[in-house]
Amino acid sequence: MNLLLPEVKQMECREGYTKTFHGFSLSGDAAFLEEAREILPWKLWNYEELKNGKGSMEIKLRGLEHAPGKPEPLPELLETQGYVLEIQREEIQVYAGTVEGFAYALSTLKQLLEEEDGFRLPLTRIIDWPSIEYRSLSTTFAWYAGYGRYGFDMQLWGLPKWKQFLCICSDYKVNQLNLCLYGYWPFPLKDYPEAEFRGIRMRLWNPESENWVEVEYMHPNLAEEFLPELIAWGHKLGIRFYAYIGLNSYSGGYANAHREKRMKKPADSHFINDFDSLCLSDETTLEYLKKSMRNIAAQGFDGIDFEESEEAYWYCGCEKCKSTFWKGASTPEETLHAANSFLLKILYQELKEANPKLTIGIRAWRQPPLVRSEELIAEMKGSVPEDVVLFWAPGQYVEDTEFDKWIQAFGRKRIRARDTEAIGFAAGLGRLIRPCRCNGLRTEEEPITQYIEEDIRQHKGSVERNVAGINGYQFEWYGFFMAFFAHAYYSWGGKRETDDFYHYALEAVFGELAEDIYFVMTHMLTIHESQINIFELEFPFAKNKVEKRDIPRIREAIEIYPVLIEKLNRIMETLRGDKRRSAFTLHFKKWKVSVERCRIIYDMALESLKYEEAETKEEKRQHLMQMYLDNEREFAIIRENYFDVNPITETGVASCMIPYHELKRCILNRLDPEHKQEEPIYLGVESLGWMWCE
Repeated sequence: MNLLLPEVKQMECREGYTKTFHGFSLSGDAAFLEEAREILPWKLWNYEELKNGKGSMEIKLRGLEHAPGKPEPLPELLETQGYVLEIQREEIQVYAGTVEGFAYALSTLKQLLEEEDGFRLPLTRIIDWPSIEYRSLSTTFAWYAGYGRYGFDMQLWGLPKWKQFLCICSDYKVNQLNLCLYGYWPFPLKDYPEAEFRGIRMRLWNPESENWVEVEYMHPNLAEEFLPELIAWGHKLGIRFYAYIGLNSYSGGYANAHREKRMKKPADSHFINDFDSLCLSDETTLEYLKKSMRNIAAQGFDGIDFEESEEAYWYCGCEKCKSTFWKGASTPEETLHAANSFLLKILYQELKEANPKLTIGIRAWRQPPLVRSEELIAEMKGSVPEDVVLFWAPGQYVEDTEFDKWIQAFGRKRIRARDTEAIGFAAGLGRLIRPCRCNGLRTEEEPITQYIEEDIRQHKGSVERNVAGINGYQFEWYGFFMAFFAHAYYSWGGKRETDDFYHYALEAVFGELAEDIYFVMTHMLTIHESQINIFELEFPFAKNKVEKRDIPRIREAIEIYPVLIEKLNRIMETLRGDKRRSAFTLHFKKWKVSVERCRIIYDMALESLKYEEAETKEEKRQHLMQMYLDNEREFAIIRENYFDVNPITETGVASCMIPYHELKRCILNRLDPEHKQEEPIYLGVESLGWMWCE
């Protein structure tokens, strides 16, 4: 029998199979039968021939109250999201309390399908329901758009790609997306066109003529607006949508168009980032933020997830802010919290007036100290409205007892996420693939430990404590499917240890390709370009610099490189010819690109060690020239495979998530010290919070 992802709660396998069939028909007396008929063809997105096939297998849909042998008392999540599935020889009986439960029954059916002169299913009885009510993924829709990048990965999708992704979410029983809207707004905003993500000038590589061309870019949702339709479509599958936005950070393009509206830095400040937040003492700023919130609510979102900026080393120093938010505060952090509490209450009211049903959530209080007294947690709780839910709670770098304190204070129903940001951090690595500890360079020495393994540990703890929700980051989709599988699997109560889960998930989804995929996944050594010693900027997500002791591992990675490429080519060839799984092909193309780039980075890393040991200027110059050529070789791969690869300067600070430009500056400054380029090109604004001082 096929493996199921996620695993089901109760399963009784019987001998034999259904009759052979070539399509599904749907009948029954469930109150939501018509809604079920609408989503049935959507659920069969990768089984087109089952939509209208001859020799149909009938699915009979009835209310959950009619299910024989259902648990008593009925678990709440079985009633609202679960199902009972009876696969018999001549028909399939589905009992569900909601259309969402029916959708999950179909998800299980699809994974059980076997093809043999048509289709058949094993005779089975399944009772299943999730262990967590809100199983969310935070995805990009406009992440740092116009501030640190223009568009990448999911941000480049139009409606068809997004619908396919929603189908995949439903297939693996994920039921919420938090769409990150950090940066220029990816939808029309009346009265503030300068805040919209349109008309942005950027340089693209043109492979046809092998040169750069300048274009004006707009977000796909502004080119052809689809977000309200997408949300309405997802709702029918049982998927909720939250707008994941900054609480006064990266709120549209307004702060770039009106720099005078930004927070005022201290005199003679050396702080880099003065562009993400607006001065809250300015009434026009507040009016802009309120109108932005109303416009977001009008898109059809179910809720808002506000993120409080972690950077609290300074706060606005204008006279009005000094007389209000600074009053009674002894540190910039206390001032930040005072200002954010003030703003949250204003925006909360604005959103509730626009849509009283909106759920408001926050990601806040993430700065040290991570271990807090019960009295301080009580103060935190009292600073926000009592129905605000939490999209961050302790998980990394503290004992689970700290998480228990938050549960005790806020209550289980308000906990929707922990510090499970593995792919949020991995997405800051310039499209290099490093989701697991084994992929990095001496990761046991790194201060930041955001990896899939940590997400899994925290998800298990959340399920054990019966909180309302978990969240996983999917800030890049292509190449990071294992994070997706982990969030899906453990939210339905999965118990497997991490490595066992990897094998299980890969076999469940990819079958005969599982071992090859596992081998590549666990043998990709990712060295980020910033880890080369001559790279001058600190990059907090990969702090370890290459050292002589790393040479054996780098040599081993060079030796195994041809094996990885051979396996990746075979994986992609197989998937391209498989209409059920072909949507996963691009994941492995991104793996291959990352592996090819890393092979060149290995050469640069070894060359940098030779440069350090060189005794003459000429020897040093030779090693620098080789690094320069290698950097160009890597960038040739990057520009051929990615859309957004050049620095952004709209904020007044040059930034690019691709390290090529900064590494080139470091090399050229050594080759030609008489003509130094002094201004660095920062590695994406998401790292500036850890690099505040020049």
